[in-house]
Amino acid sequence: MPELRVGTRGSLLALTQTRAFVAALEQAHPGLKCHEVLIQTEGDITSIPLNQATQPGLFVSALRDALLAGEVDFIVHSMKDLPAAAHPEIVTACVPEREDNRDGLIARDGLTLAALPAGSVVGTSSPRRTASLRSARPDLDIRPIRGNVDTRIAKVRQGEFDATLLAMAGLNRIGRSHEVSQVFAADDFVPAAAQGALSVECRVGDVALSELLAHLDDPVTRLTSAAERAVLRGLSAGCATAIGASATFIDGTLRLTAELAVEDTGASARVASSCEARLNEVDAAESLGRSVASKLLAHPIAADVAWV
Repeated sequence: MPELRVGTRGSLLALTQTRAFVAALEQAHPGLKCHEVLIQTEGDITSIPLNQATQPGLFVSALRDALLAGEVDFIVHSMKDLPAAAHPEIVTACVPEREDNRDGLIARDGLTLAALPAGSVVGTSSPRRTASLRSARPDLDIRPIRGNVDTRIAKVRQGEFDATLLAMAGLNRIGRSHEVSQVFAADDFVPAAAQGALSVECRVGDVALSELLAHLDDPVTRLTSAAERAVLRGLSAGCATAIGASATFIDGTLRLTAELAVEDTGASARVASSCEARLNEVDAAESLGRSVASKLLAHPIAADVAWV
């Protein structure tokens, strides 16, 4: 079996999740060997807060360029970094089993959100997290923060920030979830669409490779993440849009909750809906997501939301 080239970003989290997937892939296909190709993306080098980005896919475009140029055979992303619209030349060959999709708080002295003193400085560049924080604690000082997971935690530990919010999925993957002082239920802080999920992509024409990668596909994660991402497409949401979406699939029922918010004030609208579906009915999941998006667009809050 030939050696495959996998494209990945060079951050600790990106390498950890890529290597975990590759190890499982090589175990599933004895004799297969994968070679890492490190690719730097615009998101790795820019100092612009992510909510001020003018182009989608800051952490994705360079990886996809390398894939389409034939420099790598497949690539591994955090799915929440992907632009909402599908790429016509690229297929999501595998969606592995999802990690915890919730947000966690890392704060000085192990404080919870409620225990942070008024005026505490909380770092996040996510419009969604900013809106959730302003809704829960309007007396906090919310400021942009950049850097990988380790860098952002260090900024709290060194006193530059009193707290920051991070995805539990990333903290679990790099073994730092023990530093979290509070985990927010998905019903309280609705997570980013597809948070905790990975997307493994290859070129549309690479059918044999796509089938090989698909051996590690998790149908539940594919179904729920499809519903969540359909909300983004239905809203034409951009980098500045404060939008969360979280879906579950239990006993044949797909449930989806999405929240659209105003970053500056924390004002929000929430829609929850469900449908009966089978595991392979991704079209039904996407239809549910579009329906939820339509209801959010019809809400008066939509007039005050930042869309680009």
